Amino acid sequence: MIMMKLSGRPSSMNSMLACNARVPLCSVSSSHAGHAHSPFVCGGGGVVWCGGGVPLRIRRRLQVHASEGSSSSSSSSIKVNDEDSWVSDESTIIQEVDVVQELESALLVACLHAGRGDDQSYRTNENVAAVNDAVEKLANVKTTNSSKTGTWRLAYASTPLVFRATPFYWLVGEMATNIFNVDAERDLFPLIGSLQEPLQANFGDIVQEVDGDLLRSRVQLSVLSGALSTTLVTTARTVPLTTTTSQAQVVVESSRVTQTPLSPILDAVDVPVESIFDAIGAASGKGASALKPVMRTIYTGEQVRVEEVQGVTMVFERQ
Repeated sequence: MIMMKLSGRPSSMNSMLACNARVPLCSVSSSHAGHAHSPFVCGGGGVVWCGGGVPLRIRRRLQVHASEGSSSSSSSSIKVNDEDSWVSDESTIIQEVDVVQELESALLVACLHAGRGDDQSYRTNENVAAVNDAVEKLANVKTTNSSKTGTWRLAYASTPLVFRATPFYWLVGEMATNIFNVDAERDLFPLIGSLQEPLQANFGDIVQEVDGDLLRSRVQLSVLSGALSTTLVTTARTVPLTTTTSQAQVVVESSRVTQTPLSPILDAVDVPVESIFDAIGAASGKGASALKPVMRTIYTGEQVRVEEVQGVTMVFERQ
């Protein structure tokens, strides 16, 4: 039996399917403000069951633990939080077969096994295939009505050069390819990545904050084995190519370096990236549009978001 520990706060579920069949019950716990470790009811195979009127969609991170457990068919009281009603009659249990949440959770588990990308010792053909399979299944989900707005942490990149998960380097790649006719994938980015070892550089959390069309990237970086640490902040906006497409141009507006020994002086200095690169595009005769990377959204859900830029697939986990 699969035992799941869920954490997060519940939100309203979109739809529920009535089911009067008696099902085996297993213990699932939830921790959130006001009521910790509230009992849930779940069916086999990780499908969540809940009582009448009880919210089911939970913005959460799953920690899946395979363990031996005993099942019971006896009736059990259910309460999700203090605002919900107690449900003690098993016949009132309502089933929502939430395949989408199971797929999202499977993708996060696959990313955990494959690693973020910068440590290739975790990478095998099998765990990369598991990530690709989960992404492909989620890509076939028509819509989840989930918003991109929120904070997202990079969980997986299809390249070991994880700095490519930030809009600034998307812009650098466009400039190399379209202005200087340099193969960024083959020549430029590996060159930048090769500096990591002599500089004893390590990347910490890579986070994107999305609010409507605003995208702000924060990349933690340490060099000289941690002697110097900083956060690279890039602010961009997204412009949909059409109203019906999943593709959007990314316009990088500014970039700055924060949390350095020179803070707060440098913290307040925004480099006008958009103006500088627009001038480069104009001077080249190719125009500013030549320096607008395109981001393709493969999937956005409650737990995960999958993007593709310049051939790199990135999986972000909602925080």
